Amino acid sequence: MRTNKFFKTGLLLFVASLGLISCGDDDKEPEIVIDPVSENVEYYIEGKVVADNAALEGVSVTVGEATATTDENGQYSLTVKDKKTYTVSFAKKGYKTVSDASVEIAKNATNKSLIALNVTMSKEGVPVTVNPEEEAVITDKGEGEIKGATSALIVPAGAVSATTDIALTPYWEVSAINETPGVKKEAVAILNIAITSSQDVALNENVDLFVANTDLSGTYYFDEVEVYEKANARAIGDWKKYADATFDKETNSYHAVIEKGSSLNQDYSVRVKSEKNVSAVKEDEILKEGSYSNAGNMSATTYDIPYTAKLGWEISASGLDEGALSLVKAAIAAQEGGSEGVYTVNKTFTAHVSGDYILYFSCKAKYVEKEYTFSIAGKKAVAKVKHYLGTDFIYTNQSASMHGGGSME
Repeated sequence: MRTNKFFKTGLLLFVASLGLISCGDDDKEPEIVIDPVSENVEYYIEGKVVADNAALEGVSVTVGEATATTDENGQYSLTVKDKKTYTVSFAKKGYKTVSDASVEIAKNATNKSLIALNVTMSKEGVPVTVNPEEEAVITDKGEGEIKGATSALIVPAGAVSATTDIALTPYWEVSAINETPGVKKEAVAILNIAITSSQDVALNENVDLFVANTDLSGTYYFDEVEVYEKANARAIGDWKKYADATFDKETNSYHAVIEKGSSLNQDYSVRVKSEKNVSAVKEDEILKEGSYSNAGNMSATTYDIPYTAKLGWEISASGLDEGALSLVKAAIAAQEGGSEGVYTVNKTFTAHVSGDYILYFSCKAKYVEKEYTFSIAGKKAVAKVKHYLGTDFIYTNQSASMHGGGSME
């Protein structure tokens, strides 16, 4: 009986010791760490540069002190720290520099969010030496025929008083992609032309300006075309109407007259009347979301959060012949920037997760939908655009003791 009593007493002591050990583990404090993703606030400007509808490699991209160079896909990435409007420049030898591209990191932007800026660059025009006593046909490629050129200028004999070098450089301005929602009726640019002269003199005679029609057959053309001139060479988007343009079937181009007395050093914009319906920014397309549980583990850990962003834009149009569609696509490309097509950018963030915490994350695409309406050869042409503006990256760390099936809103 004494042996049995001692055995029971020993068993009780053993069980009590296990309870003490268990309580000691439960009382261990979780390791709390500062999440560097949260502490390091930054935003990303990402985009693609094209020329002649192809990716342009080797472009120097600059915003403030941040610089990047486009890769073989024409893509670049810049990191900025503040919520404000940035001016971004794009430069490459032999191409017209883009120095006034603007992009805004909005006040409600989330940390690690991304905004897109796509740009179309163009080659510098080839200068042509003009003799004041002879007529000259100048194109963006040099002296030659109007047909086959993007833009052309016919300078009659006597239009200039002295020998001068003249060059034509077609280009596209970078337009704001995040527009105010609603319907707008406006003349939108299909092409801008920078005319430069080695001598800044006033014209003695009228000069003829031509801009090529993108439907090579000449069957389709925009009905309402206007020419604007840049009122202030240093101002961004400061244009005023200069003249109406007419469609010239013989050259398959839009024609306008630059009047006697005008300066040869001037920028012109060829524009077509349009109606554009812009939606509010949408964020209902989830690129990636999930959670990582470190519950029950008192030690902190790290977790990689990779996702793939969608950028660029795509067109949907039905009932348009190939020629009409080519006009619509060219006009829309001049507005949206870059070339048609959606491309991707891979991003990865490494988050630090405290002991006994759960990480929740969500990445959403930001996009707008637009509907363009043009008048082409007497008929309405309608096309819809879906333009990806960037991404919002949202995440939160939550103590497992507070966990109740949490999620990202």
